[in-house]
Amino acid sequence: MVRSLWVGRPWILPTVFARTVGILCVTIAISWLEFFVGIAFTNPVFMPIILWTVLAVFISLISSIARPLLLRASNSYILREDGLEIRAGILTSKAFVISPSGFSDLEVVRSISERIVGSGDIIIRTQGDSDVRMEKVRSPLKGASQIRGVMARPFVRIEGAEPISEQQRYSAKISSK
Repeated sequence: MVRSLWVGRPWILPTVFARTVGILCVTIAISWLEFFVGIAFTNPVFMPIILWTVLAVFISLISSIARPLLLRASNSYILREDGLEIRAGILTSKAFVISPSGFSDLEVVRSISERIVGSGDIIIRTQGDSDVRMEKVRSPLKGASQIRGVMARPFVRIEGAEPISEQQRYSAKISSK
């Protein structure tokens, strides 16, 4: 069994927090305006305008944080000693494994706001010229360094030989002493 060196999911907390605060600020401004003009308790259709405003805010909040929540629920990143596995999907799951022999290039992309909150995207290019994007990674420079450490390590396989487990490797070290 190959142990995991790093396991991550998209870090959505700053996005959800910023969107929630933004919607609450707009809600306060609209509600204040409704009370200031004096239309907050008028009944155009079934209920007062202030309740329509609250309903619209609730729907806006749910729709604005739905994508980040789905992104977090559907993606996971697992760095192992023998490669990087990226899993995506909820109903249909897809796993993409990048081995050190297939690794070509690594890029970290961070906007100003992502630098402030300590997140970013890691883009990995493979030998087949395809790009794999790991979105909203917390501490992307640290994660990229760990990925580079695994992917840059020479990986040699002997044809016909079975992979050696950690326990067998440990036993071989003890017996050689």
